[in-house]
Amino acid sequence: MAHPNDVHPPQVLTDLVQQIVMESGNPEGFSAEAWLQEWLAAPLPAFGNRRPRDVLQEPEGLALIQATLLQIQKGSFA
Repeated sequence: MAHPNDVHPPQVLTDLVQQIVMESGNPEGFSAEAWLQEWLAAPLPAFGNRRPRDVLQEPEGLALIQATLLQIQKGSFA
C-alpha cells in the first residue's frame, strides 16, 4: 500500500510552489514536490483542520489551495 506522501501533487501546484520559492526565497536544494506532499498531508487551521489533500477533492478545491499558497507567500498565514 502506498504511503500518503507518495502520491504526486497536481503539477500546477508543484509549479506554483516552485515559482513562489524562486520569487521569495532561495530555491537551491528546495524540492517543491516534497514540500507540497508534506503540506498537503497535514491538517491545517485555514481549512478547518482538514488536510489540503482532502480539500483538493472538492469542486473548487484546487482554486482554494492555489489562493492559500499565494496568501502564505504574502504572509497572510504567517
